[in-house]
Parts: sequence; C-alpha cells; structure tokens
Amino acid sequence: MLDVTDHRSSPASPAQEPAPARRPDNNERFVAFAFAGADMVIETDASGTVTYAAGAFRSKFGRPPEAFIGHAVREVVAPVDHEALDSALALLVERGRLLPLMIRLSDPSRTPLALAGMALPTAGVSRRLCLSLARPPAPLASVRHTASTPHALARATEARLRTGIVCDLGLVEITGKGSVVISSSEAIGQAIEAAAPDSLASEIAPGRFGLLGPGGTDLLSIATLLEKALRKQGVEVSVAARQLPLAAEELTPVQTARALRQALNVFAREGTGGLGRAGFDGGLAGYIRRAGTQAASLRKAIRGTNFSLSFQPIAALANGVPHHFEALIRPKPIEDCVFSGPQEFVMLVEALGLADELDLAVTRLACEAAGKAATPVAFNLSGQSVQDAGFRDRLIRLLTASPARKAGLIIVEMTETAEIEVVEEADRTAKALRSLGIPFCLDDFGAGAADIRLLRALSPDIVKLDGSYIPGIAEDGRERAFVAGMVEVVRAAGAEIVAERVEIEAEAEVLRSLGVQYGQGWLFGRPGPLPGAKPGSPGGATSRPGEMEIWS
Repeated sequence: MLDVTDHRSSPASPAQEPAPARRPDNNERFVAFAFAGADMVIETDASGTVTYAAGAFRSKFGRPPEAFIGHAVREVVAPVDHEALDSALALLVERGRLLPLMIRLSDPSRTPLALAGMALPTAGVSRRLCLSLARPPAPLASVRHTASTPHALARATEARLRTGIVCDLGLVEITGKGSVVISSSEAIGQAIEAAAPDSLASEIAPGRFGLLGPGGTDLLSIATLLEKALRKQGVEVSVAARQLPLAAEELTPVQTARALRQALNVFAREGTGGLGRAGFDGGLAGYIRRAGTQAASLRKAIRGTNFSLSFQPIAALANGVPHHFEALIRPKPIEDCVFSGPQEFVMLVEALGLADELDLAVTRLACEAAGKAATPVAFNLSGQSVQDAGFRDRLIRLLTASPARKAGLIIVEMTETAEIEVVEEADRTAKALRSLGIPFCLDDFGAGAADIRLLRALSPDIVKLDGSYIPGIAEDGRERAFVAGMVEVVRAAGAEIVAERVEIEAEAEVLRSLGVQYGQGWLFGRPGPLPGAKPGSPGGATSRPGEMEIWS
C-alpha cells in the first residue's frame, strides 16, 4: 500500500511510480475500495485535505494519485459542483456515511461519477473520510446536474458572490403553443444539460429555469441552442432568456441575498416580464436603490403594526393532533411600497435593515395571542436579528415580562440560518432563550454545510426540514434517501423534527417511518385564526379590509 509520508516527501516521477508500501491500518481502505467497485478512492481529513489516493487519476488527469496528496479534494471536482461536495463532506462527518451523489470531475471531459463515502474511525487521530468515485449505475447516470431547489440555486449564487467568483445568472422561460408554460420533462432536462454543460440549473417554476454559470456566459446562444434542441426532439416551444445583473459591490451580503431571492420569487410567479415591475431592470443593485425609497413608509407601517398574524398548526404525525401553531405574518398594502404577499414584504424589510423592528413587533403580537388563547405559538426571528446583541437585550426583556412565556406557551424559530455568520452571537441568543425555558427551532434545514455547523453549535430543541424536499417523497427513492439522511443527522443531535409542506397522507406515512415527529402543511390545516382566541384579539379572526392573504 502507499505510504502517505513517503509520497509527500518524494513524489513519484511520471515515468515510474514506486511500488506501494503497506501500512497496517490501510486494510480498511481497500475493503472500502473493493466494496464500492470504485474507479478512484480518496481519503481526506475532516477539513477535506487529501491524505491518500488510488485509482484512475492518471487516465483522468494525467497525473498519478499521489500528486493530489496534501491538496484539497475540491481540486478533483468541477467548480460547479463544489457546493455539493462541501455539503456532502459536512454530512459525512456527521453521519459517518454518504449515499451516492452525482458529481463531475474537474478533468477536461467533466466526467460524471457517483460519489459515496464513509468515515473511518481511528483511535488517537482525527477522523478520516474515505471517498469512492465510481461509474454510476444507469438510474443515477441520467440524473441532471441541477440545484435541487430554487433555494439551493440562491444559496449557490450567494456563495459564489461572497467568495468573489465571477458568475452570471440567467433566467430562462420556456413556453409552448399559445404561450402556455410547459411542464418540465426529461427532454427539457437533457436540452439544458447539452446547451449549458458548465451551468448549475434549477427549475424555479414549471417552464422557468435559472442557470448559474461562469462569467461571460452567452445566454442568447444558450437560449437558441435550447430551443433548437427541444424542437429536434419534437417539442415545439419558444424560449425567452434574461440575464440578471449580479454586480452589486455597494450592497451588503444581506441586501444581495434578499434582492436575489426576491428576483427568483418574482420570476417564479410572473416570468421574465415581472422583473421590471418589481424593480430589477437595474439588477440587484437597482432593486435595492428602488427599495431604499420605501424605507420610511415601511418603518411607519411596522411601528403602527400595519399587519396581523395568521396561525398554522404543527401536528404530531402519530395522531394528527396539533402540538403548537406557527405565527405567519399577513401585511396590509402600504402606500408607496411595492411587494406581493408576505414573503416579498419580509424580504423587503430585511433588505432595508428593518428586520429587528419587525421581529420585535411580531414577538409582541405572538406573545399576546398565545397568552389569550392558552395555545403554544412559534414565531420567527431573522438570522440577522439573532446575531445582534442589542436586539437580544430588547427581546429578552420583552419575553421575560410575557405571561405566555411564563406559562410555557412560546417557541422561537430562527430563520435564514445560512446567513448566520457570527455563530457566537447566535449561540448567546439561543442560550438566553433556553434560560427562559423557551425552546428554539432551526428553520429550513437542508443538510447544507452551514445548517450542520449551526446544528452542532446551537443544539436546537427542534429542527424544521426544508419543505422543498417533501413533495414526491412517497414516490421518489432518491428524495426519500436524502431526507432519511437529514433525519439521521438531526436525531443524532438530539432534536425533535418538523417536516414542512406535508400535503398528503402518503408523505406523512413515509415521514413517520423515518422517525419524524411533527408535520406542517395543508394535510393538517391551513393558516387561520388561533383556536380559542377571541375575535378582534391578536390571534382572532385575521381578515381585515385590504389585507393580503396567502397560504404559506
């Protein structure tokens, strides 16, 4: 077997590779290699640095395996799949094993391989990770290289912008005859893969796609190739494409993230034609400049509580009985402000740095509602707010005085956890809540590296699985396996689990079998008045003239 120390000090020449020397602790590596039937096997430490390599490196990269020792495993993987690799390694550290995941190598052919792995326990040293890369079986080989959700596409874009990677985001709308948006199909997936092989693609809505590619991507050419490829397959369509300018040096990371997600929401709902209405003609920076003119009106609306709360049940999967209710904001129209529905309202507020004011206003209403209805209520705090020491002081004073808190009727959800950068401050907020006997929940958990980092750092009482993974879980074996992995991680951390967007009994049954305790979704009830609340109270009937209603 190969001796790692020897390879680092005297790498083999291209002409002659040394005979491998055996090490007693290497047997487990070759057991893994044989079991996986891999083309390549890589061992890394927990940070992702290669400590061992074997297999078809020379044929793929023109270099022997030992040339990669001491380098980041990222060098083996195509840049477009780096985020998927990072999440996979984080998941592997937590779970001890990794189910097959499609990635592309960084070789000239961008060879698709199935990445799998297991952690190798070794006494007295840091944990080692064994990764196998193998030719995928037929079902996996046909999987498109996509971001699994619009949320994942947004995160991938944000990650590239934060690290200074030049990238372009194209929005593509495919319509059939009569301007009817056609549903996604295998033909569309294959055409997108062929037209934009170096882009990360995600279906934002039926017939609407986002393509995240390297800087200088020719979106017009991609759209033309896509239309031709689909017509060649007998699919008569027209393709409209629009580049979303991402350059926004003057924006904060939070403003960039909010503007980006707002753009994707508008595109999902209205297509390329809606982006101008929402202020995106000037890209992300143009949207924020326009939003700045609305700040005074928004601040006045928040201080005047120009919104109400609606409440959706979170039920025990064992019997369907509500365990608690989540407070969901319902804004009224605000003069001089442009937004469509609660989600855009919240994003606009956060983009303008008003999240702490809104969070405190929601906290007051939720506590008042829970106290009058004697029903446990969960409410959301922004990832921005939980890192703010000044906000934490005001929040704790408010909660300490609340009768609902004293009666154990309050639960706090931390949203947008991917944006929590000062983990120490978030941990102080979590500990402050715990000292008051208030359980807290990590929202939108999606098995990304940031999610797992916070799971370990904050030790939440409850974790909510991102609802984008639930539809189809009853039929899709891959999706079910992915959710099972997330559940395994959360259960190992000792937290209870809520699954969002549970719409049918078959999904609830699968989630029960995986060990998920609670569900939220239309199967258990739509948002509405808080049971037991008197009409006119903060938890009572929420319909008021002009109020925006939407089921979340």
